[in-house]
Amino acid sequence: MRGIVVGVNGSVESDEALDWALREAATAAVPLTVVMVAAGAGKGADAAAHEAALAPVREEAQGLLDAARARTGTDVDGNVAALPGPAADRLLELGADADMLVLGRRRRGRLGRAVLGSVSTAVVEHAVVPVTVVRHGNPAGPDGEEDVPAEETPRIVVGVDTSAPSVAALRHACEVAGRTGASIDAVFAWQITTLAPLPGSWGWAPPVDDYEKFAADSLAEAVRAAGVTLPPERLQRRVVHGQAAKQLVLAAQGAERLVVGARGLGGFDRLLLGSVSRQVLDFAPCPVTVVRG
Repeated sequence: MRGIVVGVNGSVESDEALDWALREAATAAVPLTVVMVAAGAGKGADAAAHEAALAPVREEAQGLLDAARARTGTDVDGNVAALPGPAADRLLELGADADMLVLGRRRRGRLGRAVLGSVSTAVVEHAVVPVTVVRHGNPAGPDGEEDVPAEETPRIVVGVDTSAPSVAALRHACEVAGRTGASIDAVFAWQITTLAPLPGSWGWAPPVDDYEKFAADSLAEAVRAAGVTLPPERLQRRVVHGQAAKQLVLAAQGAERLVVGARGLGGFDRLLLGSVSRQVLDFAPCPVTVVRG
């Protein structure tokens, strides 16, 4: 299914995700599918009972789409789908060949941060297409930093490292920037403990400047591999020293979105998020798009 698939449930968070998805579909010139899951409509029910359970859900989803169109002033080619649960399974099935899946993020949890729900977690971890999680409210960063207002000229922050998924994330961000006029802020955060030993450095510790140059060269190589064609004034390259997730959250203050690549863990490469992806999803002050390599 080409286009953007957004999951809704009538909550404030899903309304914000729906508004974001409408605007994204408009700039990308692709259709939008609004998905709402009926809790009591099992696949095993007979046809009449199945339709009776789904009909009011379909009507509610249509009402949410109409209200979002009115709020955003966006008239996008869209349709609604009412499906039986489980919600994560249906979203993954329907969005398997979509351009993007979009979900909302829950309010702050008991630890004072905005946390992913179980559906969002399952979709982000298992999806094979880009997934954008739209945050609700005004979460503080890992050190308590408050959000700053969105910038007048949209800026997309991209986390870059030496992995193939980060190159895919940069390529995706540039596609978005190409159609929206946004600028790209490519951030390579490094620590000596996160970089492989430099060539020829076994048995001794190279100067810190050598590590910084290696990080800068790696960022330049990622830009080359991603085929970035944006004019220089719309591509900022930043090499920063520090923990990656924290630096990306800080860089994302005021940004239009943050894009990261999904790096799997161990033998479950396509099932588990890396720690950086997980942390930015919890703390980022803007929508986060996770891209598979």
